Amino acid sequence: MQPRTDGLPFESQAAVDPDLCTSCGICVGACPTATPFRRVTEITPGIDMPALTVREMRARTLAATTPLTGSDRVLVYVCGAGPDLAALRESGVAVLALPCVGALPPSFIDFVISRRHADGVALVGCVEGDCYQRFGVEWTGQRIAGQRDPALRSRVPRARVAMFWAGPGGLPELLHQLISFRGKLRERGPYQKGEAAHHPSSNPDQAQHVSY
Repeated sequence: MQPRTDGLPFESQAAVDPDLCTSCGICVGACPTATPFRRVTEITPGIDMPALTVREMRARTLAATTPLTGSDRVLVYVCGAGPDLAALRESGVAVLALPCVGALPPSFIDFVISRRHADGVALVGCVEGDCYQRFGVEWTGQRIAGQRDPALRSRVPRARVAMFWAGPGGLPELLHQLISFRGKLRERGPYQKGEAAHHPSSNPDQAQHVSY
């Protein structure tokens, strides 16, 4: 963090040392102003990736989910260093690659589910303990569990969020787990406002979590 130079509120602003940056994007996922919900004002987060801005991430999210059909629609955000998920794409599943799963601001999960762009969101990253970007998997899990800011809001039904930490050879098991996840989404039916608080099978602190 460096002294502010643009005259906007707050004393400090984020600054990136290009000699140290690995382009993982985890800093964007950690920024509370990186949100897709803005409609009136321009999306201007406190920090951004030139190759994949938050505005572009929102546009790709909408483009990926618009063609989805069925009652078990899933948007899969996947780490670019993880398994090739081209085989997952079909009428009810969309795949969006990120430099690291930790680059995804939790508000995007809220946006996709609460705005009914998909019935569930799956996060696919590296095997736990072997994250290509060191902390992407760990910090993502903590954000979903509400243990690290920015935390996923409690209004998001955790039963509609799945986290799969898979190695390069984990595609067959991932396919199996995704089928199971979609089946549970069909049982739940369309998202309803207040579902996290009132659905009998909802636990606001527990998302489906599979590592292999």
